[in-house]
Amino acid sequence: MNTASWIAFRDLLERCERDKKAALMHYLSREEQEKLGEVSSPEQNPFVSCLSTEQRIANVHWSWLIPFLEPFAEKDKLLILSALDKVPAEKLRKQFKISKPLPSPSSHGLSYLHSAIYHWLISDQKGFIPLEFLPQHPLNGLLTLSKSELQILINYLGLHDLAVEFKHIIKAEQIKKIQKVLTTVQQDFLKSLLKGKEPLSFTRLNLDSWNGDEEKLRSILHYRGFNRLGKALFGCHPSLLWHICHTLDTGRTKILKKFFTDINNMKIQELLVKQVLELIPMVQKKNE
Repeated sequence: MNTASWIAFRDLLERCERDKKAALMHYLSREEQEKLGEVSSPEQNPFVSCLSTEQRIANVHWSWLIPFLEPFAEKDKLLILSALDKVPAEKLRKQFKISKPLPSPSSHGLSYLHSAIYHWLISDQKGFIPLEFLPQHPLNGLLTLSKSELQILINYLGLHDLAVEFKHIIKAEQIKKIQKVLTTVQQDFLKSLLKGKEPLSFTRLNLDSWNGDEEKLRSILHYRGFNRLGKALFGCHPSLLWHICHTLDTGRTKILKKFFTDINNMKIQELLVKQVLELIPMVQKKNE
């Protein structure tokens, strides 16, 4: 059985009466019982709201499907695209410069295409766990965010580094230039950070000599946000990282994985997790 099957079996056993559970366990070999003991319990009942294969694909950013589509002829690409939601299908049509209309496959054809796409996506994942089977982790709440919400959260995380930097910048004129790059909401969040003391700082941003390039500053803050998120996530189940990465595009995923490193300090990692957790409801509220 795969990992998800073991989790499902364990969940079934936990719902059985003691005598029935003991009877079922009797049929397992020692190796199977050991495997069952290694399986982590899911955060919630995985059978309450199981996702369809179509929904699982819809949770994946369209950029991940580019290498899947590349080997196919245009006619086959069109057929595959017909199995996707409208927005990713249009993005991929532009990517491959396809102008022909999409066909309308049968329900059986759609089911086959969804299965083929999904199994390709997870084919290199050993011990892969679907979304609803994931074990408990403090940052599972990130999975409730869309790609745009994740990006907003990452940008807010970067402002923690900016709050530290502001205390090193002497020129008021430079501070005003930096503030102009931020949105009103980001400025408010930065002000709230400046009222307290940032408990964790990384290397300086050295913005006292920043030349005013707005995109460069946004990029720096985005990278710093990824640095905090990557280190907060370190040690999580590989499937949790997979789901978060596949919500993002492939380019941003490379940045996240670059910073997915062990900070070798449990207290600091807990602080980073806390900073992420504080932002999740804030980001969701702003997007309501």
